[in-house]
Amino acid sequence: MCFGLGSAEGIPEMQGKPKHSTGLELFQCMFLSFDFFASKFEALFQISSIPSTIKDLVQLTELFLYKNKLTTLPPEIGHLVNLRKLGLSENYLTSLPDSLASLIELQAIDLRHNRLNEASNIPHVIYEITSLETLWLRYNRITSVEEKIGNLSLFFQKLKMLDLRENKIQMLPESVASLSCLLVFLLSYNHLHSVPADIGNCTELTQLDFQHNELTEIPESLGSLVNLTRLGLRYNKLTSIPASLAKCVKLEEFNVEGNNLSRLPDNLLSSLNNLLTINLSRNDFTAFPQGGSVQFISVTNINMEHNQINKVPFAIFSRATKLGKLNLKENELTSLPLDVSSWHSMVELNLSTNQLKFLPDDIDQLQNLEVLIVSNNFLKRLPSSVGNMKKLKELDLEENELETLPNEIGFLSSLVKLSLQSNKLTYLPRTIGNLVNLVDLRVGENNLTCLPEEIGTLENLKTLYMNDNSSLHTLPFELALCSSLEIMSIENCPLSQIPPEITAGGPSLVIQFLKMQGPYRTVL
Repeated sequence: MCFGLGSAEGIPEMQGKPKHSTGLELFQCMFLSFDFFASKFEALFQISSIPSTIKDLVQLTELFLYKNKLTTLPPEIGHLVNLRKLGLSENYLTSLPDSLASLIELQAIDLRHNRLNEASNIPHVIYEITSLETLWLRYNRITSVEEKIGNLSLFFQKLKMLDLRENKIQMLPESVASLSCLLVFLLSYNHLHSVPADIGNCTELTQLDFQHNELTEIPESLGSLVNLTRLGLRYNKLTSIPASLAKCVKLEEFNVEGNNLSRLPDNLLSSLNNLLTINLSRNDFTAFPQGGSVQFISVTNINMEHNQINKVPFAIFSRATKLGKLNLKENELTSLPLDVSSWHSMVELNLSTNQLKFLPDDIDQLQNLEVLIVSNNFLKRLPSSVGNMKKLKELDLEENELETLPNEIGFLSSLVKLSLQSNKLTYLPRTIGNLVNLVDLRVGENNLTCLPEEIGTLENLKTLYMNDNSSLHTLPFELALCSSLEIMSIENCPLSQIPPEITAGGPSLVIQFLKMQGPYRTVL
């Protein structure tokens, strides 16, 4: 289809719209006719060219040509001297006409997802559009940025946003530090090895994104970017962070996931007192950063997954009254601190893949906890106090050494998902039938010999995994009462009570068998 936001000057009729147009959108179009003096505008999907008569649309202020098959633009586009916004993303453009320099009112140009590769540089005409405020060049074939980008400080005095993500840029010229009006600078998914030393001159920056590059260090001058609220450094090769970053007190997110960091400058995080999110995952930390409890006062989310941390310091979260999510997965923890009961605001706690042998008895003091993941540890028992965690919706205890569960687990009335795969359970407590909101139950790869009859009261149960229980010979007839059951895994369970031809037919046939053979067939 073709969407016209108005008819253009010079077109007597276009879809019955007003005559003096300021905007035109041509999404996924293919022209059969583009006669600006005809009485009809006809279009089908995906245009491959723009006719020279576009020059007659001199009053046009916005032109959007997204998702077409354009390989070039006509030189006549330079006649659109009132154009302020030009959208060309998701086409096949390899270059731009010099006439774009005539667009003296152009404020924003969107060239994302094209094939720009003019000598592997940003097309030179871009540097001549002196009124630009926003420039999108994401996902092209640009491999380098020329030194003359520094001219932007002379001619592009209004440039506020520059998007160069997902290109193949290996270095930035020092002159990029001259872009003093820049607010947003996006460079993720390139091949950058370094950052210009004077990047700190871009003091208006609020967002700076270097994620997924090959940076080994960042300059001290970064600390001069005191207006930064977001700094993307994920997935680089950083071994250190400059202490000067402590001056970036407006930062709301500190994310250095996927680097080679083993420590942070002392008191760095405590200086960044507006932080909401901290992500130190997939690094080489062996301990929490130095700075005490004050460093987490404003934080709502901490991710320290996949490090080598063996201890959570006592009282480290004593002032973290807003902390809702804590991820310590894939570390070397052997125990939790004695003050774990003070983590009152915690909603999600991930302790998976550590070396925990027990959970503290006062774990129930985490009264707001909704998700508790302790899979792949060495737990042999679960404290009975867990039954007091009334808001718990997900409990993941897979791959531990549990032999029994406390009866109190039946008090978890809000529980939706219970994962007990790969333990040493020989039975489930009858109180499991009290989990009336349970939707997903996973008890495969245990030593179960039977399931409790009370499982039939789980009317909301949709998923039941009990595969690979080599001693499970029978299923309770009450299982047929689980009217919401959609998925049931019984692979590698002997089930001698059920004829082989029935089990071979899969879970649905097994349920039918239980219905027909059990005492509940008259009520089903």
